[in-house]
Amino acid sequence: MVTEINKGSKSPAVVVWFKVYTGLMALLYFCCFIGGLGMFYFAGDASGEARVDLYIQGAIFSVIGLPFAIACTLPFVLPRKPWVWVYDIVIIVIGMTSCCCIPACVPLLIFWLKPETKIWFGRNS
Repeated sequence: MVTEINKGSKSPAVVVWFKVYTGLMALLYFCCFIGGLGMFYFAGDASGEARVDLYIQGAIFSVIGLPFAIACTLPFVLPRKPWVWVYDIVIIVIGMTSCCCIPACVPLLIFWLKPETKIWFGRNS
């Protein structure tokens, strides 16, 4: 089921665009994490119900932002293996949950499923 990976072969264009996409998503999620920490910091200036809201929103943004930022950063350091193709497709599909990312994710997904991309990662087409 797994084919031999030719280490010298040129990567398909979709791999470059995926790295652009996942880099921007990592930056976005990192900003969410920083924003969540900022909400914690500025919650002390608020009073009553607004303070509680800022703490809750800060917790949500921080708890979600950091793991997703790490998950979107990993494709830059992961080796070119068949399971990484699956991991990367999961990153694309997670992005499809946002209507703002659908225009980028749909073409990525279409080209990601092409045989040349699978073969580049060492998967049979």
